[in-house]
Amino acid sequence: MLRRVLAAMALALGIIGMAAPAAADGHQIARLELTGVIDQVNAAFVEEALRVAASDDSAAVIIVIDSPGGELSSMDRIIKAMLASEVPVIAWVAPEGARAGSAATFITLAGDVAAMAPNTNIGAASVVGGGGAELPETLAAKVTNDAVARIRSLAEEQDRNADWAESAVREAASISATDAVALEPPVADFIAADVDELLATIDGGVRDDGRAFSFNGEPIAQLSGLPIRDLEMNIGQQFLHVLSDPNIAFILFTIGFYGIIAELFSPNFFSGILGAIALVLAFIGSNALPLNVGGLILILIGVGLFALEVTVASYGLLTIGGIIALVLGAFALWTGIEPGVDAIDVTVSPWLIVVVVAVGVIYVWVLLRALLQMRRAAPSEQSGAALVGAMGTAQTVIAPTGIAYAGGESWSARSRDTEIGAGAPVRIIGVEGLELIVEPAPAGDGGATEG
Repeated sequence: MLRRVLAAMALALGIIGMAAPAAADGHQIARLELTGVIDQVNAAFVEEALRVAASDDSAAVIIVIDSPGGELSSMDRIIKAMLASEVPVIAWVAPEGARAGSAATFITLAGDVAAMAPNTNIGAASVVGGGGAELPETLAAKVTNDAVARIRSLAEEQDRNADWAESAVREAASISATDAVALEPPVADFIAADVDELLATIDGGVRDDGRAFSFNGEPIAQLSGLPIRDLEMNIGQQFLHVLSDPNIAFILFTIGFYGIIAELFSPNFFSGILGAIALVLAFIGSNALPLNVGGLILILIGVGLFALEVTVASYGLLTIGGIIALVLGAFALWTGIEPGVDAIDVTVSPWLIVVVVAVGVIYVWVLLRALLQMRRAAPSEQSGAALVGAMGTAQTVIAPTGIAYAGGESWSARSRDTEIGAGAPVRIIGVEGLELIVEPAPAGDGGATEG
């Protein structure tokens, strides 16, 4: 009797399972935004977000796209991550008024589902140089043919209009959402004004021409009613992503160039520190430096500035510059995301960043305090006042400020009347705070020997 009851229950459950609609494997839907210029920052963000969505058992990922396009290698990284995703990827050009231009066209066509909001457009995917200039003829032909092969492959994989996709690359064709859906086969699968309409249409199972919405050969499970979890860039990524704007990158290049030039002609620490950091950020923003390399360079600059603070009196400028460089370097290495109300999953812990910066500041402060105590303990040998009348050597051009070597260490120095060349002997004629007042030494007096 027990066997018969168990068999009947199993049969009933099997019938219910066949009759009921497929339930989503996951318990939520992940959503992220791909906005602004496509660069290495949002490429890393999309890669990490898709990994987080898969590890959190999400039923699907919605990528909300509003981008004019961007850099090809970053586009390739995003497409590879989408094609390798363990969960269905829904590319949705939204909200109304958004566009998927250039590289974003490729990304939209790579989605398992490609949808568009009303009054949006897609296309204009011709390949141009980094500054928008035309490429040389031979190079343009090679790059264009490669892009055409790529975009046709993406379109054909999802039974979308490969001929139009090719024209988007060769002729910079662009199309509205209404026309994109009306083509046969369509460029986009359907139009959805909001998330509810988006998910309800996918749950319908097929688009207007009868092609099923599928993932890895299987129908996409029911999505309506599942909670949506927004994945966002962390604050470091948001800051670095702003640098991808060509105007900002150009300004940073300009600041960096003039900052370094100013430091060479008139050493003052501020312009040199600002110039070095600005140049590294400009290279990161223009994709000339990978994020991890740029981050390491910034951290090395920060460590170097801390070390220099111990030997050069900079009134704290080197310490401040070191802190800024360390924080920006940590931002570049911090590739995690902010998944709504859940815990932040990062590659470099934000607490570790705080601890490292705090330890660096305390370390420099302790060393500076020790040096000041040494100077007070032995004024006849260490204090600036004891050096009045002594000889020294200009380590840099002093015009009117620079660095001089006297009393066994380097000092900030200022000349009141004449410019003093690097390596020239000087006489200390006064002290103002931690700055030596110097003048050219008379011929034959010689200078201090550099250690």
